[in-house]
Amino acid sequence: MKKAIVWTTVIALVAFMIGLDAGWWSSSDNDTTIPTLSEADGNDLVARLAKAEKAHGICYGWEVDGGSSKPVTSGSSRGIDISAKTCGRYAILTTDINYTSASSESEDSASVTVRTSTDLPYLFSGDLSRVGVDTAALLEEPTTATAYGALALPLLLVEKGVVQPLEPEAASAQPATAIGHPGSDFAASHRGAIISLSIFGGLALIGLVVGFILRRKRSQEG
Repeated sequence: MKKAIVWTTVIALVAFMIGLDAGWWSSSDNDTTIPTLSEADGNDLVARLAKAEKAHGICYGWEVDGGSSKPVTSGSSRGIDISAKTCGRYAILTTDINYTSASSESEDSASVTVRTSTDLPYLFSGDLSRVGVDTAALLEEPTTATAYGALALPLLLVEKGVVQPLEPEAASAQPATAIGHPGSDFAASHRGAIISLSIFGGLALIGLVVGFILRRKRSQEG
């Protein structure tokens, strides 16, 4: 009887250790909360989209849905929680992100779509995947990927010949800041996408995208 109790205890401890190593008991695996942009990052994104709106006469916006009727977070070149549909011409990036708990049989999922006013061409999700905004990026870095996708909207319209690239801004006197290890950084992971954008996007529009990513990285490191 004592041996049975001992062996039962040993097996239970081994199972617990295996589960601990595999993350079975980790509360983070059960966290289905969708991250949102900080106030500073949100305002920075609005400011960058506002530059594109001023040049193109088109409102650019974003929405993050999580399966509910109300977006988790949204905004546009007009401000946080202000829809780009307040303008006659608009392009809105919508991401739908669903995290599942570790006990669920369903897997995490994410998708991206773009809604535009009737006078603008339809933008396919494949257009966004070419610039690095895809399911994997949305699940790994939902806030950064959504912001990056919103900033890519003017670039995609430039590619389609609807609008002209922004005039390049004067170079900043501030020295460049390192953005961390490539394996953990969204910009580094999608360097090829940024290069492809530069082919048709214009320096100023590329600056809107890269500037946001660098600023967000600096705020995280600070």
